[in-house]
Amino acid sequence: MSTDITLDFHVHGLGHGEPPHTPARLEPFIRQAAKKGLREIGLAEHEWYKEALKFETFTELRQMFPGLEIRVGLEIDFRRGRQDLGSLVACPWDYLIGSVHEIDGWSYDEPGEEDGFAAWDIDELYRRYFQLVAEVAASGYFQIVGHLDLIKLYGHRSRRPVVELAEGALRAIARAGMAVEINAAGLFRPVKELYPAPELLSRCFALNIPVTFGSDAHEPDQVGRGRAEALELLRRVGYTRLVGFKQQEMYTRNL
Repeated sequence: MSTDITLDFHVHGLGHGEPPHTPARLEPFIRQAAKKGLREIGLAEHEWYKEALKFETFTELRQMFPGLEIRVGLEIDFRRGRQDLGSLVACPWDYLIGSVHEIDGWSYDEPGEEDGFAAWDIDELYRRYFQLVAEVAASGYFQIVGHLDLIKLYGHRSRRPVVELAEGALRAIARAGMAVEINAAGLFRPVKELYPAPELLSRCFALNIPVTFGSDAHEPDQVGRGRAEALELLRRVGYTRLVGFKQQEMYTRNL
C-alpha cells in the first residue's frame, strides 16, 4: 500500500543490544529506510547509550547516503526529580523525545512487569501517567512526546474517557509548542492500536498540536512499519502535515 509519510523519527539503531556505535551497525537501518521510500530518518537511541554514541558515525552515514536526510535524536526516560536532564541534552541533537516508561519506580512496559497493573485503580493509573506526561512538556527539554498513551500497551483501558484524563497533559504539550508522535509500535503490542488512540489524536488536532511519525524500530526490518495505518488515521482526523526537527527547530512536511 502506498503512503505519503516520508519520514520516520523514532528509530533505535542499537535496539536493546550493545554498542559499538558504528556505520556498519547502523547502515542496515538506513538502507531499509531508503528501500521503504523514506526521505528522512531520525536515529534516536535510548538515553542509556548516550556515552557510547559517536557523532562522527552520523557524519559518515550522511556521506554514505547523500540522498537521505539523517537526523539525530535521543529518547529520554522521564522520571520526576531527575537531576541529570541538563547534561543529557547538552549535545547537538536535532530533537529529544520525552517518554514515560516508569511510574513510581515501576517500569510498566518491561517484560515481566504486566502483573503490576492489578495493583492500581485503572483511572488513577491513567491520571498519574498523564500527570507525568504533562511534566515532560513543562520541563522545556523536549521537542517530541513519545508514544503519548503508551500506558494502554497491554489493553488496559480507563473507565473515564481517556481524553478527559489526558486533557491537562495535552494542554501542557500545546503550551510548550511540542509535537506528538504517531507511533506504530502499538500495532505490534497486545493493544493492537497506534499510539495515540484516535480520540486523543483528534484532541491534539483540535489543540493545534503538530505531529510526527515514528516506527519505534529496534530492528532494520521494522523501519517505516505502520505508515499506511498512520496515514489513514492522520487523514481521518484532519492532519495534512507532519513535522520534523533539525537542530531542534521544527519544520513541516505535507502529507
